[in-house]
Amino acid sequence: MSKPMDVEQLPSSHDFEGDAVAKPELQVTVPEARQSFIRKKFDRRVLPIVCTLYVLSYLDRSNIGNAKTAGLEKDLHLSNYQWSWVLYSFYICYIVFEWTTVLWKIFPAHIYVALLCICWGAAAMCTGAVNNFTELLVCRCLLGIFESIFGSGAPYFLSLFYQRKELGFRVSLLLGMSPVANCFASALAYGITQIKEGAPTVLFAVIVFLFLPDSPGSAKFLNETEQTEAVERLQTIDRTAKNKLQWKQVTSGLKDYKNYVHMTIHFCCNFSFSALSNFLPTIIQTMGYTSVNAQGLSAPPYFASFLCCIVAAIVSDRWGNRGYVVTFFAVLGTIGYIILTCVTDESKTGARYTGIWLATCGIFPALSINITWLLNNQGGESKKGAGMAMLAIFGQCSSLISSSVFPNKDAPFYTTGCALGCVFTGLIAILAMGLHISLTLENRKRDRLYGEVSEHDRVDVTDGGDQNPAFRYLT
Repeated sequence: MSKPMDVEQLPSSHDFEGDAVAKPELQVTVPEARQSFIRKKFDRRVLPIVCTLYVLSYLDRSNIGNAKTAGLEKDLHLSNYQWSWVLYSFYICYIVFEWTTVLWKIFPAHIYVALLCICWGAAAMCTGAVNNFTELLVCRCLLGIFESIFGSGAPYFLSLFYQRKELGFRVSLLLGMSPVANCFASALAYGITQIKEGAPTVLFAVIVFLFLPDSPGSAKFLNETEQTEAVERLQTIDRTAKNKLQWKQVTSGLKDYKNYVHMTIHFCCNFSFSALSNFLPTIIQTMGYTSVNAQGLSAPPYFASFLCCIVAAIVSDRWGNRGYVVTFFAVLGTIGYIILTCVTDESKTGARYTGIWLATCGIFPALSINITWLLNNQGGESKKGAGMAMLAIFGQCSSLISSSVFPNKDAPFYTTGCALGCVFTGLIAILAMGLHISLTLENRKRDRLYGEVSEHDRVDVTDGGDQNPAFRYLT
């Protein structure tokens, strides 16, 4: 193994952790053996905490779908209109607070996230004790606020620790926790009527406070040399102070057409992401299965979609063509929705269940790789925060649509909702291929004008962002 570099011999190019004073630049190469060592430490000490939080947050929010099939709607004597507002309330509050992605740049993560755990866990616990529509509505609003603040910033947080071609696997693993959580949610279908729900989240806040690092340069489980190497191995340098926003980068993010393409793709993905979470057990139940069997049959497609997320991440990290990967899975999901829309024979449950598998296995990988793709191509941490906020705010709006296009009167085929899913998923494929072509042409143009660059070169994005001539986009 190569000898670790002496901290005293290194420049302070990682001082975005502290002040933003410009300091002499020196290209530093961290040996691959040292990079692997640090990466594995992050995989053991950061990734499990963030993924566990994502599972807890998704369980607390998505059990509402299983609880409906278990009889919550009837127990509280809710009309279709009231049930729609139970779903709307969560998503409206979630959307309104998506902008808080930028706060991850300002507040210490171990304190910030621990407080969020306590807040959304308490909201979930209160949800388990509701007795009427108003109480349920208030609890879902509070849950939406606190989960939004965590969920919108978690992928951004991981991007602070990993290189661009390492990020796909980790973000896909994180977002793949959603279908995994749905597997568990089936076994917790009655949880929303019990006060125990949310308690694990509150207890886990202690783990977060004690063990979650704020950034690679301040991780307590790394020594001083390792902290330096953890920052120096990243492929972009942003000298903006850790607790400040670079408003030039934020403005650049708001003007960047690529962010609007990613935002639209996320809007299309999130329609199915939300619809499947809220209505999949109901759709399966209308095929003639009991509530318990419907919840059980929801689990296999979710688990398969998790495996697809991992495969998609590994392929796109190694191959690099994220646009092709998003397009492939979008086409897969489109085929699934076509089957669900066109097969209207109640006796053909096998075909419709196959459509559910294809739709589920297509949407989740496309969504996770799209988020990774956006993070990969942002020049600077503040621009990442702005890009993620844009993606999350507008993208989440499709949840409001999905909450209202699967009414009980459309059972058992829910043709309107499935047809919209088909249109949105097909649009994902078109946009992803278009963006892939655009970024490929831009990279070739920069190669002609400025010469080719190594993917291992570090680029200072503090001022120029991804417009730096040495910056190359992942396509």
